[in-house]
Amino acid sequence: MNEREEILRRIKNPELAEAFKKVDRAKFLPDNLKSYAYTYVDEPLPILPGVTTTALSLGIYMLDELDLHKGQKVLEIGTGIGYYTALIAEIVDKVVSVEINEEMYRYSSRLLSEYQNVKLVLGDGTLGYEEEKPFDRVIAWASTPTLLCKPYEQLEEGGIMILPMGVGKVQRLYKVIKKGYTPILENLGEVVFSRIRGLFGFYDDYEDDFESRLSRLERQVRSILSRLEKKV
Repeated sequence: MNEREEILRRIKNPELAEAFKKVDRAKFLPDNLKSYAYTYVDEPLPILPGVTTTALSLGIYMLDELDLHKGQKVLEIGTGIGYYTALIAEIVDKVVSVEINEEMYRYSSRLLSEYQNVKLVLGDGTLGYEEEKPFDRVIAWASTPTLLCKPYEQLEEGGIMILPMGVGKVQRLYKVIKKGYTPILENLGEVVFSRIRGLFGFYDDYEDDFESRLSRLERQVRSILSRLEKKV
């Protein structure tokens, strides 16, 4: 049994299993990595400097725990190369995928153009996506310092969120079920992810300088206040 077959054997959700068989991961990888699409499945693959795609075995496990089904709307935080976005889109009615990295946004836009039920957004995923709420499911592909409050607010009651949380080099993967203001958290084990960027993300490892970060934060705050004023 090869590694691809082993991953398929472990998938619990039959809808995810069908999507996994249908979508070729190699299509979403750069040319120099296509031959590794179904090898080294427990290792992240480097895409750009400082950007990796989640290890295949872990990514599929996260989607399995997300419990995806037809009829759902999903918020994905971090489009990346678009492979996991495509898997989700094969199952649910709509995917809203928010990517903060402009280069990765352009990369995945080209590869996901055939999916009419995918809405790609260049923006800050830590804010969720207010225009399309509520969501049945939310998944984040980078570690967060704490539970992301805006995406949680945009989640349907009883909905599921999968995200890694923690401030150290090793984080914990959580399955969060929305239950009003007292979410139910299930610890799924230790993981290692890159740190999430955005208003409610990390600020101590950005490559740009302090002034640029402060300016971006001010713009984000003004944007939020402007949207709130329009609703009043």
